[in-house]
Amino acid sequence: MIASLPNLKSLDNLPIRNIDKERATGIFYQYFEYLPYRWKSKESVLSILHKREIKSGRIKVQSSKRSPSHPHGTSQHFYTRSLSAAKLGSSTWPFLHPLSLSGFESDKGFRPRQFEYHPSDSSLMVFGTLDGEVVVINHESERIVSYIPSLGAMNSVLGLCWLKKYPSKLIAGSDNGTLKLYDINHIPRQITGLYGNSACVTFDEFDSLTSVHVNSTDELFLASGYSRNVALYDINSGKRLQVFTDMHHGHINVVKFANHSPSIFATSSFDQDVKMWDLRQKPVNPCFTASSSRGNVMVCFSPDDQYILASAVDNEVRQFMAVDGRLHLVFDIAPTKSCQNYTRSYYMNGRDYIISGSCDEHIVRICCAQTGRRLRDISLEGKSLGSSMFVQSLRGDPFRDFNMSVLAAYVRPGSKSEIVKVVKADSRVQKKFSWRGEPTLCVPQINLLASSDHAKGDSDAHPVCPSHIMGA
Repeated sequence: MIASLPNLKSLDNLPIRNIDKERATGIFYQYFEYLPYRWKSKESVLSILHKREIKSGRIKVQSSKRSPSHPHGTSQHFYTRSLSAAKLGSSTWPFLHPLSLSGFESDKGFRPRQFEYHPSDSSLMVFGTLDGEVVVINHESERIVSYIPSLGAMNSVLGLCWLKKYPSKLIAGSDNGTLKLYDINHIPRQITGLYGNSACVTFDEFDSLTSVHVNSTDELFLASGYSRNVALYDINSGKRLQVFTDMHHGHINVVKFANHSPSIFATSSFDQDVKMWDLRQKPVNPCFTASSSRGNVMVCFSPDDQYILASAVDNEVRQFMAVDGRLHLVFDIAPTKSCQNYTRSYYMNGRDYIISGSCDEHIVRICCAQTGRRLRDISLEGKSLGSSMFVQSLRGDPFRDFNMSVLAAYVRPGSKSEIVKVVKADSRVQKKFSWRGEPTLCVPQINLLASSDHAKGDSDAHPVCPSHIMGA
């Protein structure tokens, strides 16, 4: 509404004064972005490509101050960002695409609980289910690559992490404490439950697990859970090296290694603290402690390790300097006043933007990571009129600017969660899919809003998710 006000003559039969238009314009540019990377007017993709070819260097980021994250007009990064801004500016609606899996021998429906993009293969994604399964898929062709059934007691897969130097391997952890390393090259696509010893390594259990993460050299990984402890494992030997005790006053929901420093890691806890640790210093005392006003749901590093992003309950999202824990930015996202509105946030487009969503809301917010200004609010609408999908988790696509996937749940009892890809709209025939059955043609229901902090579904309802509090 506030974005449209300067172009209106009247509203509800009342004339709009010039002072109202000026105030609306000022508020919009203070809190919102019209286009990515501070562009104030649209430019065509062809025009940008033409200027790149002739190396004119005349494309300008139209802002009063040049941010270090927006490089000069002759760099490759500048043209990449310019093309992203042009493409997003030409897209009126994003495309909501729930994944469907083909080529599966069984008429089986999955109940996804956690997922991760592959760090080096743009086509791959892994998801874990509430039933303890681990499924690797090609999310572009929507075909299963590897299927790992649940073995033993029922459990939910809450921790997943790919290895970087060994792209066929991943760590999976379940809430019953099970920790395994899988090699998908030795695991069949069919539901057999049979694979050789080379396909799986079992580690010592970590009770009530919620999070796992591998370091940058693929030598170590950490596990945290519904406790104040963190366990360190050696991947090569398959042994647990150490358990660090009482690292927080509350349980540690998420642990993350830095992307480039193999000994640096961060923890987030419901005791309201985020802490940075260094394995070289035998983590007894943290490098620093940064605090939120509410319990922290998760933490992650920016891709270049310059910042850490902390998400606390009910839309409290803060960015800290990774070098010393100084507060860099508070994202202005309105709270819902719910103590069960668990918020998760991740970086997108490198460290240029963040995406944030909460389990009591059907909104995914895209914010500039340098200014905090809101670029878009994406409203997830369900399959039937009036039904909303609530955000359980989300990830930015590491290979495609302004693309993401969202793990969403319907508020209706008995409804299954879905992994929904959100991509820039194109001219293709749009299809609606679910986790089972054949695709049917329909119009995807998704709204792109200027702002919707107060737009919420049934305020007393919560998505059906037994473990929405845990994990990233």
